[in-house]
Parts: sequence; structure tokens; C-alpha cells
Amino acid sequence: MNIINKAQHNYKENKIFYFMVFIFFCVGITLGTFMVKYMNYNDATDLTNYFSTFTKSIVTEQVNTKILLLDILKKNLILLTAIVLFGFTIFGTPLILLIDLIKGFTLGYTFSFLLTSFEGKGIWLAIASTLPQNIIYIPCFIALSIVFIQFSSMKLRDRFFNKGKVNTIVEKEIIFKVGVFLCVFIVGTIVETYLCPNLIKFVLTNVYKIV
Repeated sequence: MNIINKAQHNYKENKIFYFMVFIFFCVGITLGTFMVKYMNYNDATDLTNYFSTFTKSIVTEQVNTKILLLDILKKNLILLTAIVLFGFTIFGTPLILLIDLIKGFTLGYTFSFLLTSFEGKGIWLAIASTLPQNIIYIPCFIALSIVFIQFSSMKLRDRFFNKGKVNTIVEKEIIFKVGVFLCVFIVGTIVETYLCPNLIKFVLTNVYKIV
């Protein structure tokens, strides 16, 4: 059975998990978007002023890629570790779905705020800031969530119904998948660290003419 057939079989067997992760992630994006829309004036002004200072610093100062890389790596490792740890428990499913909701909220909030910056003409800035790394992060994040929701549900079923232990072969497959996901997250981290700041700087200087 090749990879495509395995993926199709897995989807048919676990449609409910795919649906749950997708729904929670989309709800999070929607909530984040509405949070920006209904933000009070003072908070919006403070955030806009902070962001204006931040954008000017990107244009005029050299980005410390070492510090940025470490910060992004730490952020991604915390997220990855949380999902993995929850997935190895019998009650991990609701906690992983909560992480999906928070991740979606963060993405929706960030994109919506950037979109409405520069008097509602921040589409290019929003794309440059969020799209490159999230093309890599989001599929990996969703797949990781599904894998560990499946695993957590399997442990729950075996605990209360089969009274057995999860197959060690399954556990080895899970560990292998974590390794693959980690490698993909590292690629996304490199993109976010080295590509995104340059794209943002290009947009700010050439599209919005911030010198």
C-alpha cells in the first residue's frame, strides 16, 4: 500500500478526527478575526503604534537572526511538545483540540490585524508576514494533531474496553512521525527566520514606501 492509499484509508477510518481538527482550527481563525474587528479604540491604537515602531525598526535596523531563530524554535517546540504529551494520555483529545483553537485564533488575529493596518491596505504585509511559513506549518500542525488525537483515542479505547496495551509497533510509528514533523517544523522555522523578515522589509520599502 503506497503513501496515497494509506492516506486515503486513514481518512476514511478517521473522518471524525479530521472534521474535529478542521472545525476547531477554523473556529479559532474566525474568533481571531472578529477579535480584531471588535477591538476597542484604545487597544487598537496602542497595538497600531507598537506595530508602526516595529515596522520602522525592521527597515532601519539589522534583524538579529540568531535571537529570532531561537525564539521561533522555542515557540514551535513548545507547541509540538504539548501536542505530543497530550497525545500520549487518554484525555488528550480535548486538550489538543484546544491547542488547535488557540493556534487558529493566533493566525486569524495576526492576519486580520496586518490586513487592516496601513488604513486597510495591508494585504501585502499580511501575506509576507504570515503566508510563507504557514504554508509549511499549517498542514504539518493539522496532521500532527490528527495523529495524536487518533493515538490518544486508541489509548482511551484500550484502557477501558480492550484492557490491553497499545501495540509497540504503533508507538514506533508514532515516534517516526514525530521525527518527520519535527524536520518539517524546522524547515518552516528557517523560512520564518530568514525569508519572512526580508519579504516584510521588501514590502515596507517598495510597496508602502517606509524608509
